[in-house]
Amino acid sequence: MRTILFLLSSIVVASTSFAKETPLVTGDIGGSTGNNNGVTYQEVHLGVNLNFTDWLTWRNSGFQRTGDKIETITGLDSTLRLVLRTKLGQSGSFNFFLGPGYRWSSKEVNNAVIGEAGIGANFGGFGLSGGAKYLKYDKDRFNSDGEILKNEDVNYFINISGNTSFGK
Repeated sequence: MRTILFLLSSIVVASTSFAKETPLVTGDIGGSTGNNNGVTYQEVHLGVNLNFTDWLTWRNSGFQRTGDKIETITGLDSTLRLVLRTKLGQSGSFNFFLGPGYRWSSKEVNNAVIGEAGIGANFGGFGLSGGAKYLKYDKDRFNSDGEILKNEDVNYFINISGNTSFGK
């Protein structure tokens, strides 16, 4: 365990010591929507991003899912994003990201493997991004009538970030 912690600490220190354009820590707020077995749901997200480099970000986002005919769940999405970034003028950038992750939820049956991809733009401390998140659930899930739900799901998201960055 000590070896793993030492290795992770070394990677963080080494990767953040290079000159980079992105702040070390950023935050965002967003929402998403999806449909599972004909039932539409909405999610709200509050994310914290640790930008190891300009091309590697670890994102942790708390979420709450609500909707008609579904039980409200909360949890944490954790993803490792590879980012391709292009500068736009002095204070702007355009980016494409994709990566794997995992969802832990308040109801264990809703834990899932994540794959996500999206695009975004940043100008002078303000950012807007959007994309899609694929969820593959670990266990069979059932609705209130006892019918089995689909074991996979796609939701579409939009995130807004502001001057919530720390360190450069």
